[in-house]
Amino acid sequence: MKSIESLINTNKKVYVRMKNDGICKAFFTQAENEGFLFGDGAKPTEKHPSDLIAVLPDKTLCYVGTYGRIAAQSGAENIIVYDCEKLLAD
Repeated sequence: MKSIESLINTNKKVYVRMKNDGICKAFFTQAENEGFLFGDGAKPTEKHPSDLIAVLPDKTLCYVGTYGRIAAQSGAENIIVYDCEKLLAD
């Protein structure tokens, strides 16, 4: 898998899309191994899976709400959306 830290881009919003809970759990395990935490300080493996996760430059993960979901689908040039299944295959 490509490192999650390598996805960080300080000039763009980064989202990772999950196809299913199993892929999200694998992503959370990798993120935890790389030192990522959720904003509340929780380890990723302690959180419930989601279909879309934001990756912030300070190695924080966040669940994505309505506005973030709209942004992720917008195709704006300041947003990057990765398919986690492809990341796991790399």
